[in-house]
Amino acid sequence: MENQRIYPRNDERDREDTPIYSRLFIVCDRGLKEEQFRNAFSEFGCVEDVRIPRDHKTGEPKGVVFVKFSKTSEAAKALEAMNSKVITNSSRPLKVMVAANRSEIQSEDWSNDKYRRLFLHVPKSATEDSLEEHFKQFGHVEDVLIQRDRQTGESKGLAYIKYRKFSEAAIAYEECERKYRAIFAKTKAYNKRSATSFENNINHLANSSVSQKNSLMSMMNVTPRGFTRLNFRCSPYLTQMHVDTLFDIIPGLVDCKYFVDLMRNVGKGFVQYSNPISASYAFEKLNEFEYPPGQKIFIKPTNTDFDPHENENLNIPNAVNNLRNAIASTSNSSSPDLAQLAEAIAEASKLIKIATAGVSDDNIPNSDDLNYCSVKLPPPQPLADIDSPVAKRCFLVCKPQPPPLTVLRDIFCRFGNLINVYTLPNKTVGYARYSVSESADEAIRVLHGAEVCGIRMKVIEADAEAPAKRIRLD
Repeated sequence: MENQRIYPRNDERDREDTPIYSRLFIVCDRGLKEEQFRNAFSEFGCVEDVRIPRDHKTGEPKGVVFVKFSKTSEAAKALEAMNSKVITNSSRPLKVMVAANRSEIQSEDWSNDKYRRLFLHVPKSATEDSLEEHFKQFGHVEDVLIQRDRQTGESKGLAYIKYRKFSEAAIAYEECERKYRAIFAKTKAYNKRSATSFENNINHLANSSVSQKNSLMSMMNVTPRGFTRLNFRCSPYLTQMHVDTLFDIIPGLVDCKYFVDLMRNVGKGFVQYSNPISASYAFEKLNEFEYPPGQKIFIKPTNTDFDPHENENLNIPNAVNNLRNAIASTSNSSSPDLAQLAEAIAEASKLIKIATAGVSDDNIPNSDDLNYCSVKLPPPQPLADIDSPVAKRCFLVCKPQPPPLTVLRDIFCRFGNLINVYTLPNKTVGYARYSVSESADEAIRVLHGAEVCGIRMKVIEADAEAPAKRIRLD
């Protein structure tokens, strides 16, 4: 029992640390020991835990370490002081980052707004100056923003405080009065570029007097319908980056969410604009726009249902229904319409080719010429049995968004013996599992650095899977 390694439960590894941002992820020399990290980092506060991940096969350190502090401010001070520093008996400078939990790191720069901004509940009578005066006792305040009602200009009782350093924001988070209910401000998943002066003018006119609104409506040749949010359906082979770029053409884009419905093989999502004029203009100009060519994108206000016939240009189930109806009419008729059956079979076959190739119906490539992949690939191979033992896994990194699963499956199956490929929810990473090591090695060799659907992929060997049976630590 003493020689068995105890693994933390999945929920224990994946949950967010308490307090938030109190665990650091450090890239370092492989030869450094736990005691060296405790000695180097204990001067900044109470070190609760030091974890050095090791290779499952060799038992050797991986060259990274997690250090957990009792307070966020202690971790922040350690990060600011030790990043790029060299520990005694080491020749390699440390790279120190914030860890999201026991097993993940935050890829963002620790000096960005995510670690320097606090979200507060404030009295509606509070002003920016009074908040700055109060919160500057914790550090240098760079910016104060009170959320206000667009129509009346009155405070909503919510505010953002941005500090110069992560450690200053952490001290304010810990020491400010509880009535403020301070938390670190979350960044939006959609990182839209800064608004241009033209967009600022558009938003200003849209929220100004009636005469200015009429001037803007005349310029854009659109009549606002009172909505600012739109739902859309599109080709499942588009990525988040493609959708963002399309809707960002219209000034005033605030938010954009997109996902692929694998059951119906259709892309879905919504976009939010800052004013009704921009939203109406997007609806007028982009509804039924062909993107990519040959496949229409359908847009509706959020309170309007989609016409089921609009899916005919988007997904396979409609073709399947047509084929089913043709077969039923043929079997129930004394004089079957063979022409109708042949047409339904041809339509279904064409869409199946599109789904496996990931391109429009007027440009179906052969297996040696995939226009959505930058490297030459072998022909598709059958999948391995789902219960096959895993010989090797590939670790995938796809930024800013992973390609659709149908595309990933088509690409990775071409090296043979693929068990399955998947991406983690709301992450930019995933795994491809092979039953034969040589197939995984070939996939890594060919696909590492390749562009798929305009997304550059990193494909490397994943660590060996942990033992199936783990000892629970209660």
